[in-house]
Parts: sequence; structure tokens; C-alpha cells
Amino acid sequence: ELQIALFYGKERNTLLSGNLPAVVLTTYSILSRDAEVLNKIPWNYVVLDEAQKIKNHNTQMCKATKFLNSKRRLALTGTPIENRLTELWSIFDFLMPGYLGSIDDFRKRYENPITKYQDHEKREVLKKIIHPFKLRRLKKDVLTELPPKSEEKRYCTLAPTQIVMYKDIVSERGSKLIAKLKDESQPVEYIHIFALLTKLKRLCDHPKLVLNGTTPKGTTSGKFELFKEIMEETLESGEKVVVFSQYLEMLDIMGNWLKGINVKYESLRGSTMNRGKVVERFQNDPDCNVFLGSLMAGGLGIDLTSASVVIHYDRWWNAAREDQATDRVHRIGQTRGVQVFKLITKGTLEEKIDAMITTKATLMNSIVESDDTMFKSFSRKELIELLTF
Repeated sequence: ELQIALFYGKERNTLLSGNLPAVVLTTYSILSRDAEVLNKIPWNYVVLDEAQKIKNHNTQMCKATKFLNSKRRLALTGTPIENRLTELWSIFDFLMPGYLGSIDDFRKRYENPITKYQDHEKREVLKKIIHPFKLRRLKKDVLTELPPKSEEKRYCTLAPTQIVMYKDIVSERGSKLIAKLKDESQPVEYIHIFALLTKLKRLCDHPKLVLNGTTPKGTTSGKFELFKEIMEETLESGEKVVVFSQYLEMLDIMGNWLKGINVKYESLRGSTMNRGKVVERFQNDPDCNVFLGSLMAGGLGIDLTSASVVIHYDRWWNAAREDQATDRVHRIGQTRGVQVFKLITKGTLEEKIDAMITTKATLMNSIVESDDTMFKSFSRKELIELLTF
């Protein structure tokens, strides 16, 4: 019988005394803290699950994995490239140190030519040199019994009040940032740009998110009206629906609307206690038809297969996070086709973000055959585009 031990908790160091069990499981955070202890053990195999965790080669977490003493190494991930090609380099630097050269060599030889100049020849060379050491399997290839999934982008427009607010925010704060971005001698003020883009994204969701909940009577959101339309159609058909948003205030607005129309729902966010019970109630209660989840808290580690509709109310900075959230519904145990809606406000930065994350997804698929950090991978030109209305 295979012996398995969890290297976790206050007494974890006692597990490493005497005969080691065949398998030791731990977390990335524990590995970072106890790297000195774990480095002394001659491991036969080190396996990284969710290996995109080491995509940033400068983090302590990444360095700790690379210092482990092991004969063999394996990395498992569904997203080896989320934003930059150097993320792929970091994973390979764990697997086969030096195989893709130094980080500077890799940038000069592959990343810059491929991402900046669309060098097809360099892309093909990179594909060939990593091909013998990677095995990619798509969900449709290994889960042949899984029902189909269809994705649809639904578009809306800003309500009149939102248009006025959007223009005011861009003209008041955006013009100064654009001027600095156009000056190559000036550093990129990521903090200020991110704050402004976040405010615009929140406004696209609902004016209440930028007015601290106090809005003139009758103020609404073009996207929220579209959301209610989709929800009403879904609920009338008897389907269960999962809704993801980045903003807790938006989940509150949705919850208040659902209460007003007497629809039972469950909600999960970072502060939620007893996550398992929340998920269980949604999964098993036939009268609970809606699950409202924070993208960060509800997008990983849970099964929501009783639903057959997913709504991404707002867009994240890369497609991988959204796909992982969608996979809470479209996974083993699902017996019906899954419909995914992504809501986008036309003529705003949301439409531009959508185009950019599609490009990032294409980058991964072009290199690895069969996509918060992304924000800093935007060029000056892309940032100017996001700040323009």
C-alpha cells in the first residue's frame, strides 16, 4: 500500500525524521518557508501541480522549487503561458535548467522577435525545441464523454449617465497619463494607470461601484440590464446558473435584485465560511438556482456541475482565469451542455481588453500545440489604447 504524508501544520518537520513515506504532499507556501529543510532530502521525483505558480522566476516560491534536490522533475499545468513567453522559460528552467538559455538570452532570441515582431520562424524553432519534452492534452481529447461547451460574447452599451461619467473620468485623469506614456523618457506609472482602468471597469459594471453606492434615482447600467435579461431567460427555462464577478459590490447588487424577484441563491467570496456547505446547498437544493461567486474565491477548487449556464459579468486580464472558473461547471460530472456568456460593454476598455486577451490566448496556442500580472505586460501603445475613449 502506497504511503502518503502531508507535510503541513506545526508538527510537519517530524514527518521527515526516520523513514520517509513514498509520497510527500505539501503546498507552495510551505515549500517557500521550509526550503532549507526540504533541499537536504534527495528526492526521486518532484512533481509540480498548477506549475504556472512558478511563472515569475524572481519569486521566492519559484526559486525554492528550483533548489530542490531531485533526480527527475515533472510540471503539470493547463496554462504554461498566461501573459508572457518568459513564463514558459521559468517552467522549463525548473525542469531542465539551462535548456532554453538564460532569461536574457531567451528574451533576445525568442520572446522579443515572437511577441514584438511576430517572427514566425522563431516561433516554429521554439515549438520544435520544446516539443519532445511536453505532452499537451485538450479536455475534448481525454474527456470524450463530457458534453459540449459553447461560448458567446454578449454586447451592451453604456447607459446615458455612464457615458457622461466615463468621459469625465477619462478627460480628467486619462489625458495626463497618456501624455506621460507617449514620452519614452518617462517611467510607466503602473499604479496610477491600473487605478484608473479599475475605476473604468467598475463603472462599466454599474455606476454604484464608483459612487460608493449612492446613485441618483433611476441610474442604471447597460450591462446590468443585459444581465437581467439573460438571467430571466435562464431561470424561466429551469436551468441553474453560475455568475462570476471580480467585484464584491456587484455581487451585492445582483443578490439584492434576486431577493427582489424571490429567487433563491448562494454566494461565495473570500470571506465565506464553510465553503463546502455553500457549494453543497447549490448543488443539491432544487430550489436554489443561482450561484454568485467572486472570480478569485469561486474560480478554483469547487464543483458546480448542477449548473449548465455560466455568466462572466466582467472580464479578467487574461483568459486563463476565466477558463478555470468556467471549468467549475464544465467538468467531470456534468451531464448537460454548458452555455457560457461573457458580457462586454461596447466602445469601452472592456472591448479592448477582450481583443488583447484573445491575442494572449493565441500566443500560447501558437507555441504550445494540440492564456493582474498580464496588466504589466501591456506595451505603452496598448495602455494608451485602453485609456482612450
